[in-house]
Amino acid sequence: MPVAIDRDSAFVPLRASRGEILIGADLPQLRLVAIGHYNLMTRATQRSSRKVLVAASMAPVNCIRGLARYAREHDWHLVLDMMFTGVVPREWRGDGVLAVLPLQQDILSALQSLGRPCVLCGDGDPSLDFPRVEPDNASIGRLAAVHLIERGYRNFAWAPFANDIANRERLGGFQDRLATDGCLCRVLPPAHTRIGPYWQENWTEYRKTLVDEIRRLPRPTAIFAANDSVAANIVDACLDAGAEIPEEIAVIGVGDSIACETSPVPLSSVDIDLESIGYRAAALLDNILEGSCLSTEPVRILPKAIVTRVSTNVVAATDPRIARALTFIAENFPNNMLTVGEIADAVGMSRRNLERGFRQETGCSIHEYIVKVRMREASRLLQAHPRAKSSEIAALIGLSGASTFFRTFRRYYGMSPQAHRGLRSTAA
Repeated sequence: MPVAIDRDSAFVPLRASRGEILIGADLPQLRLVAIGHYNLMTRATQRSSRKVLVAASMAPVNCIRGLARYAREHDWHLVLDMMFTGVVPREWRGDGVLAVLPLQQDILSALQSLGRPCVLCGDGDPSLDFPRVEPDNASIGRLAAVHLIERGYRNFAWAPFANDIANRERLGGFQDRLATDGCLCRVLPPAHTRIGPYWQENWTEYRKTLVDEIRRLPRPTAIFAANDSVAANIVDACLDAGAEIPEEIAVIGVGDSIACETSPVPLSSVDIDLESIGYRAAALLDNILEGSCLSTEPVRILPKAIVTRVSTNVVAATDPRIARALTFIAENFPNNMLTVGEIADAVGMSRRNLERGFRQETGCSIHEYIVKVRMREASRLLQAHPRAKSSEIAALIGLSGASTFFRTFRRYYGMSPQAHRGLRSTAA
């Protein structure tokens, strides 16, 4: 009769003879979990080293993934009740709390009343008396500026979510980087206004003001939005204003959230590395529970990368026909049958005039630009999907096979895809 013991979630097969269970190791606290006609299974119970409450109502999946990874590595039990109830458990007596912002003030007060060490994840009121791990907002702004400057933009605007410290820090980093290239930045009206504990909203008035502001922007202009939700609103307002994206207005958000995919125009966004924020927050709580000294300064996590989608996947062009050609390439580069003639037909130009105008606007040939777009996307996919095969990535970017992808990638980056993947992973 086969017998098994579950120890650390792995069932260990043992031997049985004449009704005797032969156990090769001393495993205390065995508990009978199942008896079948032919099988007997027992489970070795083991207490977690720490019990930690996750206080969250709108927690991003990647942040929770970072918390969970640390918990697995250190044998923690994460209590996730609040993600379903939204209520702090009364008289909770675990070891500590990981609070994922934003949270209402009454919840934060209830967490303080628990009398347990608590670490915050994300942006919030700096006056809150908790250790915190948050995005490096100034670096987020600088990274967005570099992305837009590299695409040739010289006119810029900032679209805030609200007038709070996180928004001001992102704007500050954005403006500082623009200033090094002699560029200024217009400021659009905030999407929300907070008065005391309440949000004041007048959606109709805000949308009308925003549409009017967008109509007054010079063409082309690049807009940096405080988060993906604001960026999606900007896209809607651009459509209302009759502005083409990205030919006339480029838009980039922050967070790489689901809003990037649900927007009418897929949104480029700054990946702020939420998984690392969650992981570092758990590590900070662990240090506090071990008795390490607390620092009053927040731990800031650098952004990971720009995830480029259609909303900025174009070089700023003064000729609207070349701008349309750039957009057509951005939308169709995964087609391995894409040709210069097809692009010329799509924008209503002769092939010769298109090639001449394209080089004047971008400084490269159409073929060179298509390779650049494909290689940038290949670089992103290598980082985002570390186990993907070269043949799979080749198919996604419009190349005919793994060997063609390998040769093109090495010629463009000067290294193999695998070496580039390792380099990006280390940098992240």
